[in-house]
Amino acid sequence: MMHEARALAWPKVRELAAGGAVALLPVGSTEAHGPHLPLSVDVVIAEEVCRRVSARLPVDTVMFPAVTYSLTDFAAPFAGTVSLPADTAQAMLVGVLRGIAHGGFARIAVVNHHLEPAHFQVVHAAAKAAAAAGPARVVVPDHRRKPTGPRLGEEFMHGGSHAGSYETSLMLAAAPALVDERARAALPANPVDLPALIKAGAKDFLACGGPDAYFGDPGAATAAEGNRLFDLLVEATEAAIRESAT
Repeated sequence: MMHEARALAWPKVRELAAGGAVALLPVGSTEAHGPHLPLSVDVVIAEEVCRRVSARLPVDTVMFPAVTYSLTDFAAPFAGTVSLPADTAQAMLVGVLRGIAHGGFARIAVVNHHLEPAHFQVVHAAAKAAAAAGPARVVVPDHRRKPTGPRLGEEFMHGGSHAGSYETSLMLAAAPALVDERARAALPANPVDLPALIKAGAKDFLACGGPDAYFGDPGAATAAEGNRLFDLLVEATEAAIRESAT
């Protein structure tokens, strides 16, 4: 069963931690996701993964309030995007993880859905630093890697997966009211190989050919595809959490 930390008094949190509950920390960003999706996309998806994985785990879970700000330089040219320096983002995340561990949790899963490469480096480094400080084990499920990544589709692997069919499908499955359907209907496909451009040195979405902060094909998104993608994300997250128990 999943419990939301923001709704609990501290004695209940202590009780759950002592009973072996797994702490879940959703991590996302506040950044532009096209004209049809809100700034909170990464957070909404991370929280939904937490909810769905909790239903599959044999232990209680406690979902802590999400980390909503981090490094997001690629979307920096767009209004509403808030990007932190890497060292600031890492220090904040280390502090949050150490605070959760201090509350008695033996296992913490960092459920991240902000895919900017430099941000993911921050997440892994913060988890390593927090785990080294002890006593909690900290796991970072990374769905970019095999076998999960290729199963998430061609757009995810080579199209950038930013506000296109991949993320729009997930949002249609998790929070359809937050998808602006009128704006989505007006968007043509933008088939850009974002990972390749990043490797080639592009520094932001404008340089990558995304003047409206989206890539891929939002119009092809469906809730059914979103639920399929969530099944894969949850499977990868569950496997990492279960492995952390051994």
